[in-house]
Amino acid sequence: MRNPWGMSAVLGLAIVASTGTALAQSPPFDSSIDLQTFEYAIGPKTFFTVSDGDVAAPKQLSVDAMVTYLTRPFTIYNVDPANPDQVGSERTVVVKHIAAMQITAAYGVNEKLMVGANLPIIFQLSGDGLMPETGRGAPNGLNVTGLGDLKVEGKYRLYRKDALKVAGIGGVTLPTSFGSDDSQFIGDDLPTLHAKMAVQYDVGKLSFGANGGALLRKPRMIYESTIGPQLVWGAAAAVRITDRFSVIGEAFGRAGLPDFSLDASPLEAEGGLRLYATPSIAVVLGAGGGLVKGIGSPKARFFISIGYSPDVRDSDGDGIQNARDKCPLIPEDKDGHADDDGCPDDDNDGDRRPDSTDKCPERAEDIDGFDDDDGCPELDNDGDKIEDLADKCPNDAEDGLPPFATDGCPANMRDSDGDEVMDAKDQCPQEEEDLDGFEDGDGCPEADNDKDGVVDASDRCPVCAEDKDGFQDDDGCPDLDNDKDGVADAKDRCPAEAETLNGIKDDDGCPDAGGTLIAKVDGDRLQVERMPTMQGAGLSPAGNVIVDNIALLMLGHSEVTKWLIALSQPKLPDAQKLADAVKARLIAKGVPESHLVVVGAAGNPKIGGVVQERGDDATPVCPAGQETKQRPETIKIVDPRKAATPAPTPAPKANTPAPAKEPEPAPEPEIEMD
Repeated sequence: MRNPWGMSAVLGLAIVASTGTALAQSPPFDSSIDLQTFEYAIGPKTFFTVSDGDVAAPKQLSVDAMVTYLTRPFTIYNVDPANPDQVGSERTVVVKHIAAMQITAAYGVNEKLMVGANLPIIFQLSGDGLMPETGRGAPNGLNVTGLGDLKVEGKYRLYRKDALKVAGIGGVTLPTSFGSDDSQFIGDDLPTLHAKMAVQYDVGKLSFGANGGALLRKPRMIYESTIGPQLVWGAAAAVRITDRFSVIGEAFGRAGLPDFSLDASPLEAEGGLRLYATPSIAVVLGAGGGLVKGIGSPKARFFISIGYSPDVRDSDGDGIQNARDKCPLIPEDKDGHADDDGCPDDDNDGDRRPDSTDKCPERAEDIDGFDDDDGCPELDNDGDKIEDLADKCPNDAEDGLPPFATDGCPANMRDSDGDEVMDAKDQCPQEEEDLDGFEDGDGCPEADNDKDGVVDASDRCPVCAEDKDGFQDDDGCPDLDNDKDGVADAKDRCPAEAETLNGIKDDDGCPDAGGTLIAKVDGDRLQVERMPTMQGAGLSPAGNVIVDNIALLMLGHSEVTKWLIALSQPKLPDAQKLADAVKARLIAKGVPESHLVVVGAAGNPKIGGVVQERGDDATPVCPAGQETKQRPETIKIVDPRKAATPAPTPAPKANTPAPAKEPEPAPEPEIEMD
């Protein structure tokens, strides 16, 4: 019969009889067919029902469990006797639902041959059933549970080169189906034969597959429809989104032989995805439906499967299967060290000496600067039978002489008090040198380096002798300007009274009445009441007086380690020229250049400054020429060879902490120029 609904119609079967008219005799109705046309591919697969163009690897076992649910795969429709070619209204839904499972298994026999099987299990096949005489549903409906026909097949690789793969597949189903309700629609009562070709083409992340062949079986009549030998075909495509995730689409169908009948030619399309939970375990989710009213084409289908296909290949030939081989393309070196991971161990002991040149591949080099290239740890470098960890002179052999015959050092290398000065040169071999950078070469501790009567532990200036002038004589530092007025005591006529910076005899160190205040420090602000001026290329005489007063003020504040002076003139070049002259004069008057920042800007004539840094707790710096000189024979000389010899170190660790982030500088105070 013809079906004018075409490819877009839903599944169906027409019944040639007028509605409500009893038939004279029972029409043909043979239910020994398998309604499930969705046959899950056997073995490792890229698609769903479309078989790959290749076979499983030798000794590879693949197992899948696929569960499917489909609706309305078999429906009877009314036909008007006056127009028998036109399918009418729905009459009976013979099969409404099928819930089933297919268990497939495959095994790679050799490089080209694979064998496998597919066993259907029907959890429930239900519907109205059918009374052939009336075309109506059976009184008790239809409810079948059981096993389907076992399918056994072989697959042989015919061609494989580059992206193209071709295989031939042959199989047979055995009449093993049995179940309730006379086992209707779950299998054939005779064997069936299957044969097809499988072609696959892979390009990049895309894979394309096609199957074509024939199904040979005994013809079965259901009314005027014959379900017998059929052409079988399928086409599919898959795209690998990632190594573990792919999206798949496919279509498959059958066509009656030798005469084409739409009822015997189901067509179905599916789409879904495959996710590899592990390299060996794949989960599949999919759905689809029938495109024509062929017997077996469902209105809707849903399926899910889980497959297990371990990679038993050994690509690098090292005897470790790829599934367990961490380096599947690089053979294990089989040297007795970690030989089960499949990766060659080029440096077994991790000492950065390759095993090929390492004389001790299982013992790490100690990397202590002594014979480090041979790969063997030298636990006793000098061979004096005292291990390096306990040997005070690991590269110089012990001579056995008293008083320290077992410390590992010969007499000329012995350091009894451990102060890094050998006993032969140590003037105090039983007293440890204090190693404070002052006369450390004689081996004797200097309790008072500058010999000013203040011991170094309490001396803030351990190499500058206290001046003993009755002013703060217990801190160990010479106080060259007791009243901190910027005038050194040696020139200060009033060393205990601070000078008044008012322009009247400001360099004699004595306070003077009258005059005008030129500069003062208020907190962190430097206030300058007079503006220095230029005369020719340098400061004017009045400018020198003003800047000299500023210098005296700065020298009186020795705790300040950074001053910022800002000045302005109507023209920027003039301001920059004046700034350079002011800085040069301040340096000439004894203010350290490192303590000064002087900047010029365009604007109304002004000058002022701020304290940027203070060093109240810093160790005082000795005035030039005041340092206590070391005796030449006591100066310690460091042997550059010993300084370059590293101590034994462990193997480097993988993670090295990043350097600490430098603190951000504090914001500078604003400068107010009055």
